[in-house]
Amino acid sequence: MTAKVYLTGAGPGDQALLTLKAKKAIENSDVILYDRLANNRLLEYASDKAEKIYVGKKAKNHHYTQNEIEDLMIKKANAGKTVCRLKGGDPFIYDGRGGEEAIKLKDAGIDFEIIPGISSSIAVPLYAGIPLTQRHLSSSFAVITGHEAADKEESTIEIEKIAAAVDTLVVLMGVGKLARIVERVLAAGKSPETPVALIRWGTRSEQETITGTLSDIAQKVEQANFKPPAVIVIGEVVNLRDKLSWFENKKLLGKNILVTRPRKQASSFVEMIESEAGNAIMSPTIKIKAPKNDESLKQAIKNLKKYTHLIFTSVNGVKYFMQILDFKKLDLRALAGMNIIAIGSKTAAELKVNGIRSDFIPEDYSTAGILEYLEKLESIGKINFKDASFLLPRADIAPQLLEKELKKRGSKVNNVEAYRTKAVSLDKNVLNLIQKADLDLLTFTSSSTIDNFIKGLEQLIKAENQQKDSLKINRSKIFKQLKKIPTACIGPVTAERAKDYGLNLKIAAEEYTIEGLFTAILKYYS
Repeated sequence: MTAKVYLTGAGPGDQALLTLKAKKAIENSDVILYDRLANNRLLEYASDKAEKIYVGKKAKNHHYTQNEIEDLMIKKANAGKTVCRLKGGDPFIYDGRGGEEAIKLKDAGIDFEIIPGISSSIAVPLYAGIPLTQRHLSSSFAVITGHEAADKEESTIEIEKIAAAVDTLVVLMGVGKLARIVERVLAAGKSPETPVALIRWGTRSEQETITGTLSDIAQKVEQANFKPPAVIVIGEVVNLRDKLSWFENKKLLGKNILVTRPRKQASSFVEMIESEAGNAIMSPTIKIKAPKNDESLKQAIKNLKKYTHLIFTSVNGVKYFMQILDFKKLDLRALAGMNIIAIGSKTAAELKVNGIRSDFIPEDYSTAGILEYLEKLESIGKINFKDASFLLPRADIAPQLLEKELKKRGSKVNNVEAYRTKAVSLDKNVLNLIQKADLDLLTFTSSSTIDNFIKGLEQLIKAENQQKDSLKINRSKIFKQLKKIPTACIGPVTAERAKDYGLNLKIAAEEYTIEGLFTAILKYYS
């Protein structure tokens, strides 16, 4: 096999700033070696079969030394693997160490490609509302490192000369030496009143900015216990932040929001959260699967002429129904003469994708709302319950109330399992976030997501307490903390289930869709 290594820039933190070429490299690699500053969300682009190895480095805390990282990269490549060396920012700017790794690969005779990344030196100030150049204010800038190689006896960066020569100075990895940097910039002749900004975790939901002047910034940073990683900007352009700040004005900035929806269906919701600078914590509690035995659905589709009405209550119901329709070598002609009822705009949209236009779409998605809608249809002669025969392709755990109420009205009903929900183990990180009081919002889209969340949390606590060397977790303390966290739900049924568990229900979407839930969340935080 041919070995290849992609030295890949992951960008400054916001995963949407990843380049298309970098995304392709992650998708096509067998091994991902990723750094501390590379957003973990980027790993979602990797193949399920890809080996993911964390090689992050933090001051005085290295999972791997630089030599070990290079040896590991070469070892994997020599085994015929395609390797993606994923680095925060750009791999060749300062502590990216990309040049060193490229030389090692060249010496080892291993083919490599270099994929640039958006550098934090440019992107982070912009996310803080600070352009590095501005007409009539700043026509030049320089980027320097505040953290030179450890084996250097003294600095070779002539900060005094650089600071005197440019309008704006950007310093990467300089928080620990801020006082000395300020001293040297002042020595260059800069006014003590020159504005300074430090932007921590720039472009991420955790972004925070502290501003001051050369005369007081070091003291402000110390008092605020402002820790790295941060980008330092020195120059008059910092004052533009008062007018140009945009990212830190977003409604969900700094909010850790738990998303329990199935992973494949959660992408649009996650993107909505991130569009307002929220941090979506993905921990699906269920996943959607085909039924263990689809014979009932196959039989129902074989006998479609028996039914007058077909009710789809979810997107998944449509998807799995259409799969079996295709499996039986049938097409939309098999639905001729049937009335198609879609519960919800998303379900109707999925039907439309499959070439089916819904005849009826109730505005209220609850069982009571559906029945009320059907009764109105009966009152105007659009339906006769006693002559109607309903096919309901639904989930294995779908409530039986709709079926019972239709039968009460004299209709024939086949409530057939089209798909099933399976519990997914809760991510251990969720327990850690609850312990640290770092979860700002829980979101649930169905009763089953709540049931499996609670069950999964119980299992995590039990598993942790069975570990010999771990500190025992107080279950009652965890659940006490859990019940303080605001909770958001789609629909009254899900909201009632949240109340049953004593969760802190603060948000109930008026419209029972992901868009409706997101709108309700924004309203709550505004």
